[in-house]
Amino acid sequence: MAVIFDFNGTIIFDKAIIDQSWQQFFYNHTGIRYTPEQLKPYIHGFNPDVTIRFFLKDKFDQQMMQQLIDEKETIYRELCKKNENNIYKLADGIEQFLDELKKREIPCTIATAAPSTNVDFFFQSLKLDRWFKRDDVVGSDHTFPGKPNPEIYLRAAGKLNTAIQDCVIFEDAESGIQAAINANARTVVGVSSLLSRQQLLDLGSDIVIDNYKELDLLLKIVL
Repeated sequence: MAVIFDFNGTIIFDKAIIDQSWQQFFYNHTGIRYTPEQLKPYIHGFNPDVTIRFFLKDKFDQQMMQQLIDEKETIYRELCKKNENNIYKLADGIEQFLDELKKREIPCTIATAAPSTNVDFFFQSLKLDRWFKRDDVVGSDHTFPGKPNPEIYLRAAGKLNTAIQDCVIFEDAESGIQAAINANARTVVGVSSLLSRQQLLDLGSDIVIDNYKELDLLLKIVL
């Protein structure tokens, strides 16, 4: 048995910062201040290059695309630093849940659309090495298709030497839930930081949680 977490919106509830960083990035390039509602269908759960191509309507080469991604993620990280005591924190109850997984020697990792620079930032600022091995984390590196393609979760299961059919996946976004379903994970847990409980169930989540405070319930899901 193993557990795989998406990151943004699942381990940290940072929707407001994500929205703000994309708003600032696109304003810098287009002069348009997109609303969170305009951005929502194209940012949460998607690799950043997909979002950039959709809004900037250009065929960037790999080098230029990487520069744009780096620019956007720099904005995001700076906003996180400014909001450390407000929005940028671990989800309620997740530290206790992760401590329990570690105690019971249940392997876990992260599969995220975030690039390696953000993953490194999270590991340092949130001390994620208390629970996760950095080398086991699967992030966006443009070598495989993003969610809803299941590849990211298949790779994460491989990092843990566990069959995907024995993995419980925690997700918050439509594309991520679909990726988990497409991967044939044992259980898909929807985290209602972005979508409503009913929306998550309608998308195919096996169970929905608001946070990680109900430790007994979470352990029943995993065990």
